[in-house]
Amino acid sequence: MAHVVFLRAANVGGKNVFRPARLAADLAHLDVVNVGAAGTFVVRGKATPAAIRREILARLPFEPGIAVRPAGEIVALVRSEPFRGVAFSKDLRGWVAALGGRPKARPAMPLLAPAGKEWRVRLDRVEGAYALGLWHRRPGGFTFPSLVVEEALGVPATTRWWETLERVAALLGRHA
Repeated sequence: MAHVVFLRAANVGGKNVFRPARLAADLAHLDVVNVGAAGTFVVRGKATPAAIRREILARLPFEPGIAVRPAGEIVALVRSEPFRGVAFSKDLRGWVAALGGRPKARPAMPLLAPAGKEWRVRLDRVEGAYALGLWHRRPGGFTFPSLVVEEALGVPATTRWWETLERVAALLGRHA
């Protein structure tokens, strides 16, 4: 069974810096494909989530949060078209956060951060091990969805833009 790996807080703001392509090459025996610079990997070889986690941690000089999810979940999520009808632009993007556990809280949704019509992050729903929503570029700063999700749900989260999940699903093809 294939898996998708999401590293949390890697290659962000000059901290926990590593080379994702190098890590994927080091894990070639697991048929690992790197997707972007944020620490997203498709593992097409046979391995358990625990084994994948061990292999990654053995090769990094820091210990990131790691979410290892079954590839079929990502493919099913992309096929469900959760953002159907939303016109994305450079100022409006969809995001998905892989959750590091069961939510400790269930706030009313959609949850806007900041509250009101000038929101930057909208948390729309939680589906299984994922939170989904929209990000809106506004003057005056950047609000990253992971921070909103972690505060609202009380669990660690690592966020990827929707187009990253679409690329992952396309890479998985018959491996999911």
